Amino acid sequence: MRRLVSSALVFLSFAAPAATPLELTEDEFKMVQQYQLAMTDSRVQAMKPEARLPAIAKDAGYKPKDLQAALTRREAAGDVKATCEANLKEALAGGELAGRVVKAEIDVSGPAAYLRLQWLNEEAKNLFVEASFGAAKAIAACPYASTIDVTAFDKASPQRPVFKALIASGSARRIVVEKVKDFADGRYAKLFEKVKNAANGDDLSEPAK
Repeated sequence: MRRLVSSALVFLSFAAPAATPLELTEDEFKMVQQYQLAMTDSRVQAMKPEARLPAIAKDAGYKPKDLQAALTRREAAGDVKATCEANLKEALAGGELAGRVVKAEIDVSGPAAYLRLQWLNEEAKNLFVEASFGAAKAIAACPYASTIDVTAFDKASPQRPVFKALIASGSARRIVVEKVKDFADGRYAKLFEKVKNAANGDDLSEPAK
């Protein structure tokens, strides 16, 4: 069951080490996830070890060398979840969301990486500025993410969500952090999908993830 953010909020600690660049793209992450899933198939397991990668690549429409390169880069990247989340802590330590982030995590269990960002909002007029800033920082910190799920809660009533939206990685990359205050309510707001904004009378009674 989905849970509301606890009223006894524990803010993220931003005493994080310097950001570690993640040399892994969104496409490479997806390729590796598909490969790992295929490796659980009994038909693949029945093949000779040297035949598995070429067969998986052919079935998925990849070139074997590209799949091998993705696997190599994923291995070299180490714990991509931990690195992403550490990078997020540093990226969000200052700027529009400083001191107000309550969740910044990435789910790497599915076929594509899904990033969740939640924070406390003080003024409704700043929601798209904050969402745009957060999305841009998130995709820079975690370039292999496919989707960013953003949720803002009312700082005065932390269990009450006031803004929810999704933004695809490609759209998040179009946001220029230095220009969010100029363009957030116009061109950047259009980049978000499935937007629910309490300031517009939308119903956000469904608990956040």
